[in-house]
Amino acid sequence: MKEFKRLQIPALSKQPSTDCSEIVTEAAFALAAGIIDTIPFVGCKLDEQQPRAWPRSGVFTDDGVEMTGTPPEIFELCELLAGHIEKGASFDVFEVFHKIARIDRLIDWRHGAVLSPEPHPVTH
Repeated sequence: MKEFKRLQIPALSKQPSTDCSEIVTEAAFALAAGIIDTIPFVGCKLDEQQPRAWPRSGVFTDDGVEMTGTPPEIFELCELLAGHIEKGASFDVFEVFHKIARIDRLIDWRHGAVLSPEPHPVTH
């Protein structure tokens, strides 16, 4: 069981005397980052071995400049999710939707959109 905790919460293996609240915060951020990593972003990871979804190649700003790092909106979404996870609070759907709307241009909706089944003929 100790090995599992070390894998989930790196602070335990690095500093066994880490404060409990720090561990909870770190675990919340790790979970939030893991959730964000499941989003089908445009572009490709810079290195297929990198554990996180960002940074990526093939992603451009509105000015046509390739992004070289992680956009601040990704960090903001991670902080929002981690804050709710850490408190054990319910997510505010509108707040989360607003953050996701800010990264809409970074998401490849062709691979991650929820697709409805074939349209049914309307019979009235």
